[in-house]
Amino acid sequence: MSALERRYRRLLLAYPRAYRRARGDEILTTLLDGAPPDRVRPPVGEVWELLRGGLRLRFAPPHGRLYSVVALVAAVAVGYAALSAVGRQVSDAGRGTMSAAMSLLPPDPTVMGRADRMFTTFGGPTEVGATYAPGPRGLDDLATDLRARAVADGWEAGPIGPGHRFTLDRGGETLVVTVLTGDPGPGASASFQVRYPWPASVLPVGVAAVLLGGLAGWLVAAWVLRRYRSRPPAGRLGLALIGLPSLLFVIAGAISAAAAVGSGNVQVVFAGPLAERLGLLGLAATLILALLLPAAPATRAAAAPPRTDPVRLGARIVMAAHLAFGVAIATVLVTFTGRMLTSGADRAAMLSGAQDPKELLPLPVFVPVALLYYTGGILSPLLLTVSVPLLATGRQRVGPLAWKVLLVAAVSAVALPALLLTPYGGDAARWWLD
Repeated sequence: MSALERRYRRLLLAYPRAYRRARGDEILTTLLDGAPPDRVRPPVGEVWELLRGGLRLRFAPPHGRLYSVVALVAAVAVGYAALSAVGRQVSDAGRGTMSAAMSLLPPDPTVMGRADRMFTTFGGPTEVGATYAPGPRGLDDLATDLRARAVADGWEAGPIGPGHRFTLDRGGETLVVTVLTGDPGPGASASFQVRYPWPASVLPVGVAAVLLGGLAGWLVAAWVLRRYRSRPPAGRLGLALIGLPSLLFVIAGAISAAAAVGSGNVQVVFAGPLAERLGLLGLAATLILALLLPAAPATRAAAAPPRTDPVRLGARIVMAAHLAFGVAIATVLVTFTGRMLTSGADRAAMLSGAQDPKELLPLPVFVPVALLYYTGGILSPLLLTVSVPLLATGRQRVGPLAWKVLLVAAVSAVALPALLLTPYGGDAARWWLD
C-alpha cells in the first residue's frame, strides 16, 4: 500500500462506516486513478472535499425540508437550554431573595405550599406559592399586609394594582407578588415571582453556551433523524409520538420564560415547570429509544417494494395516534380512581398535594404517559378532522379490521377528553397537573 493510498484511507474515515463499505473502494480507486504517479500527499482541495462530504453524511439530517426544520428547532431548543443552564447558575446566587420573600408571609397556618422553577429561567420568574386556611382575612387585607411587611424589610414597593399584584425591588432584584383566592378551596393565596438580574459579565459565556448548545442540538437531532428513517414503522411512530411533543414542550418553556421576562408585572405563562421538565425527560427518552430500537430488516435488492396505499397508511397512523393519546388519558383517570380507592381519600384529599402522581408511576412510565396526555388533550379532537373522512371512505377502502379499530379510536378521541370536562374528570386532570 502506497503512502498516498494510506492517507486517502485515513481521510475516508470521515464517512460513516456503512457508506465506506458501500462506496469506499469506488471512491479510493477513482482518487488513485486520477493522481499523478509521483504524488505522495492528497491536494488540499481533495482533503477539504473528502472531509466536508464525510462530515455532511455523518452530521447532516436526512434529505427533506421537514427534517431540516426539525433539526433547526432542536438546535434552537438545546441552545436556549444551554443558555438557561448558565443563567441558572447565576440566579442560584439569589436564593436569599426567595428566603426573604417567604419571610414576608404572615404567620397564618399554611395548608399548601409549592415552589416551581422553570429550567429555562434566566432573569425570572421563579415562583413560590402558599395557600392559607379559610378565615376572615380578605384579599385586600392580605395584599396590604404583605406590602407593609416588605416596606418595613427594606423593599421599595409599587402600588397595589389590578388583580392584587404589586412589585418589590431591592438591590437590583425584583419580586412580583400576587394575592388571589386559595387553591383548592377558600382562603387566600400569595404567589411570589422572583426575578434575578443577568450580569453583563456572563454575556460571553452565554453566547458560547448558545453556539455550542445549538451545534450539539443540531448534531444530535440529525443523528436521531437518520436512525428514525432506518427504524421499522412502529419504531418511527414511537419516536415521533415521544420526540415531537417533547421538543414542543421545551420550546414552549423557552417562549414562556422569555415572555415572562419581557412582560413586566404581567404574568405570561405558556408552559409550566412540569411540562418543561417532561419535555427535557422526553428528549432523553427519545435518544434512548433511538439507540435501542433495532433497524428495519434489509429488503432484497431484486424484489420490488410493494406499493403503499396512502389511504390505508394514513388510517393506520391516525389510528395509532388516537389510541396512544386515549391510553394516556385513560391511564390518568384509572390511576386517579385507583389511588383514591386504595388510599381511602376523597377527591378533595386527592387535590391536597399529598397524593403525588409522580410517586405512583415509575419514571419510564410517567414521562411518556404525561407527554401523550398533554398533547392528546389538544390533538385528539383535531385528529378527528382526518379520522372522520377516513371512516367515510368505507370499510373496503380502509380495510375492514382497520376501519373498526379506527372507529373505536375516533370515539375514544371524543369520549375521553369529554370525561376531563366533567367534575370528576376535572379533578383527575388537576391532580395530574399538580
